[in-house]
Formats: sequence, C-alpha cells, structure tokens
Amino acid sequence: MSKYMYEYTKLPPYLPMPRFLINSPISNMAKLLYIQLLGKAQLSQKNQWLDNQGRVYFIYPIHQMAIDMNKSVTTIKDTMKELVDAQLLEKIPEGRGRPNRLYVLFPDEVGQKFDVGNSTGVGRKTVANYGGKSSPSKYISNKKNNQLRNYDYDEEESF
Repeated sequence: MSKYMYEYTKLPPYLPMPRFLINSPISNMAKLLYIQLLGKAQLSQKNQWLDNQGRVYFIYPIHQMAIDMNKSVTTIKDTMKELVDAQLLEKIPEGRGRPNRLYVLFPDEVGQKFDVGNSTGVGRKTVANYGGKSSPSKYISNKKNNQLRNYDYDEEESF
C-alpha cells in the first residue's frame, strides 16, 4: 500500500543521481548503472578504498551487477562499455579470473557537453547511412505519379 509523504516522513534508501546525467547522450540503462556504481564508489570512499594515487576505487563483479540490476550479464557488459566510451567509468584489470578495479569518473565541468567520440549505438535504434543514398526497400514505389500510395509490393508479400 502506498503512503503519502508528510513533513517528518523518513525517506526510503535511495541512490543519488548527478544532474549531468539528465542531458547526457547515454542510454537510460547506462544512467541507471552509473547511479548504481556511484553508490558503490561512495561506500568505497567511506571505507577508504584508495589506490596509490589517492583515487577511490571499488570492485563489483559483473555477475553481481547483473543480479543486483536484474539484467543479463551481456546487458551489463554492453552498458559498461557504453560508460567507458562516454568516459564515465574506468576499468583497471587485476589479473586473470579476478574482477577489475572500477573508477567512477565525472565530466570535467558540470554542464559540460558530452563528446563521446564513436558512439556504441547501445540503446539506440537508428543506423547511420554512410552512402548518402536512401536505404533500398522493395516497398518503395518508383512510380512518381501515384499520389494515393507510396509503396509497392508483390501479391504474395505482406507488410
């Protein structure tokens, strides 16, 4: 049963979401995973998990991320790649069979425009057309004089 919030209502446990994520060009899954990783980094900060350079790191196995986020391991790997490409996460290998050290990264300036370089395409449904021509389709009519329909297909085919 849902309850209203009153003046002295105690909030349920929550994770912080940095404002720069709202307008970032990454997928919603990447935003959620970043928020989860930021929560883990805060715990490591509290426990003073620091490397030789004083940077906060944490260890979070991919299979555990998948369980915690209720997603597949493949989805987590793809999403982590998206975060690495967007320069919001750094992974440092710890050796064969051991989980990576993870570092949550922040943009240089708050409100900075993201320049993610080559987009991974994760979470996006559009595909670039590098030829400059329209994609071929057997449903596009070559007849310009038919105003009522702009498609053409054989009798045995269906939409």
